[in-house]
Parts: sequence; C-alpha cells; structure tokens
Amino acid sequence: MRRLLPARAFAARAFAALGLAALAAVVLMAAFAVDPAWGRPMDGALQQQLQALYSRYNQDITAGHLDAALALRSTAARAALEQQLKTPKDRQDYLADAREMVPERLELRHASIDDATEKALLIAWADKATASGEVRSELDIGFVREDGTWKLGDLAMGPGPADIKHCNPGYEPIDAYDTSHPVSLAGRIERVDSQPDHTLVVVLAGNTETCAFLPNSATLQQHGLDPAILQPYRVAEITGVAHRGDPQKVTVNNITVHAEE
Repeated sequence: MRRLLPARAFAARAFAALGLAALAAVVLMAAFAVDPAWGRPMDGALQQQLQALYSRYNQDITAGHLDAALALRSTAARAALEQQLKTPKDRQDYLADAREMVPERLELRHASIDDATEKALLIAWADKATASGEVRSELDIGFVREDGTWKLGDLAMGPGPADIKHCNPGYEPIDAYDTSHPVSLAGRIERVDSQPDHTLVVVLAGNTETCAFLPNSATLQQHGLDPAILQPYRVAEITGVAHRGDPQKVTVNNITVHAEE
C-alpha cells in the first residue's frame, strides 16, 4: 500500500455491465449524474514550477526548518499535520520520517491539472540510496492552488516497478471464470488495451496488478460508456467474477471510474 502523508481520497462516476458472458447481450449503465471533471495534461512551465515548490519543501525538511516546510503545505495538509505535532518529540519524529521520504532523484511519469478543483498531480519514480542498495519507489505529489498560490498537498509513497506483481493479460473465455465467486477491488488504472473481442484494463492495488476484462470498445459504446474514460492514472472500482485458477484475473460486472487527483 502507499505510505500516505496524509490520506488521499478519490471521487466518482460509473458504468455497469454484465461481463464478457454478455458481449452481445445486456449491458446495464449507471446513469451519469454529472460529467466527471477529468484532469488535463500539465504544461512544462507549470511542471517546473511545482517541482521547484516540492524541492523547496525538501530543502526545508532536510535542514530541519519544519515551520518553513509547513508554510509550503496546503491548508488541509497543514491542519492535519499540526494535529500530530503537539510536542517537540512529535516534531522531531515527523522530521525524521519526512527526511526518509526525500528522494535523491525523480523521474517524472505523469503530470496533470484539474482546473475546476484547482488541484494538480505529479507522479514520479523516486530513487534513494539505502544501506541495502538503491531503492526505487513511486511518489505521488499533490498540489492545491489557494488564493492564486500553489501549495504542496498530499504526498504518497507506493511500490516501485521491481515490487509490482504483474498479471497475465492473456484473454480467456467466460468458462475460465467462476460465476459463483464474486470479487471486488479498487486501484489505479495502469494501462488499457482495446482488442476486437475484449477490452483489458490493468488495475494496480498496492503492489498487485489485476487484469480486468470488459466487452470490446464497440459494445461499450453501444451501451453508453465512452471507452475514452478508461485511461491510465485514473482510479477504478470494480466488481466482477473471479478466474477459476488465477487470482489476478477478473471478468468485470461493474466498474466505476474516478477522476485522478
């Protein structure tokens, strides 16, 4: 699971289908109450500005300037942290933990901004040398624009590429699944593969991928789901039917796609 400072939440909207058993049959749609506000790609100038803000925060943490570091955080993040920092020891412990999260190198993977909520997100590989060797983790860096000024929001550490248990993307017919064994999961979409007879959505939860299979794009469109909402870095909540022999495969009955934060 991601190491969170503080907790993140994800928000909502949806699609319901009968699964691969019903490619040509009924696909049920959960009506959209509102259009989801998806984030858009971030321009290079803003990426540099936000990376500089994160770098200033790390410099203050490394130097032990906790108050200066907290001044760079969003109102919500700062309020949550201040509830934890009641004593000098609390502050020392927080600084020690925060220093452990300061990477030596960042490799940016994704950058997006949601104009409606004035939030932005950078996702990067973070490299850090340890006693046992170099460790690469995922780092999610959230930002919030408050009164026209960007502030550092939530920080979350996740598993690096070497720690991820990948799923087998091979497509199998419905009789490979146990219809009496319902499953549910939630995680971030890692990739989407549209094939003539199915759509594969690879979802990462913790350090484990799940290969989730839906009808093909044409069938999804016929029943009101725009396949374009299935994009990497968005969050999916899924219920479906378990594979008989592979716990990392599922045929989808219901999927809710959340805007990235």
